[in-house]
Amino acid sequence: MDKETWIEVRLLVPLSMQEEAACFLTEFSGRGVILEEEGPSQAGALIRAFFRPEDFGTWQQEELQEYLRRLGGHGLFPLGLEMRQVAAEDWAEAWKCHFKARKVTSCLVVRPPWEEYQAAAGELVITIYPAMAFGTGRHPSTLLCLKALEEVWSRDLPLDPKPWQVLDVGTGSGILALAAARLGAGVLAIDVDPEAVAAALENVRLNALEDQVWVEATPLSALRQQFALILANLTGPDLLELAEALTARLLTGGALIISGFLEEDRPRLESRFLSLGLQEAGFLTEEDWGALILRRP
Repeated sequence: MDKETWIEVRLLVPLSMQEEAACFLTEFSGRGVILEEEGPSQAGALIRAFFRPEDFGTWQQEELQEYLRRLGGHGLFPLGLEMRQVAAEDWAEAWKCHFKARKVTSCLVVRPPWEEYQAAAGELVITIYPAMAFGTGRHPSTLLCLKALEEVWSRDLPLDPKPWQVLDVGTGSGILALAAARLGAGVLAIDVDPEAVAAALENVRLNALEDQVWVEATPLSALRQQFALILANLTGPDLLELAEALTARLLTGGALIISGFLEEDRPRLESRFLSLGLQEAGFLTEEDWGALILRRP
């Protein structure tokens, strides 16, 4: 039997372009990317994205070239581009080389299943298998959500002795749902992408949190339950489109954490959610990305 192969796109860019290019390739591939902060000869950042062969045809190649032309129009020029076939196991091994245990907040640590980690006092460990879903805790928007989650939890948990019910919208790898569960919550994690649902279910199993985290391929519009905390790490346009539905699912006194947008988009998002009756309770930034903490009074 022939071994499964993938198409690997390797884009070498100046260090100043790494966030922009990594975000483009993440959205373009629909999967996580590998970011090597020092590329060959330390010339820049090497970003590696992976596609199934059936998902990388003429249209995708043309779109990639068009993206590079648009960058050139803004005076931004990648240092190199390579596309090649790789075996599926090569992709898995690449993740193992570049995904290491990392402390992402004051108490949360994210580790891959192949690396042991001895937790210090007060640390909570989440095990994530990268699979093909976005969310290993390294992207700024994910980091912001985790930090905002910890901030809300430390500030509000003592006020409510009952376990919180949390909703994670667009769960991806399930990292935010797992973090909330490690903090003691019961979590409903939803995603309309079957690959993300499968990845999240696997990560829930790896963390032995089946009794606390439920993963469903359910659209937000189908839910009727309300939650004390909602996490939504999506894109700016998605957040604007789902603003009313997210607000409707939030309990009075509850918190909504949104991220996945750039700081420049903050005014538009603030205006939209505040018009629905929410109040701003905090704003966090990381590398030009933002996260809003909102309250329903």
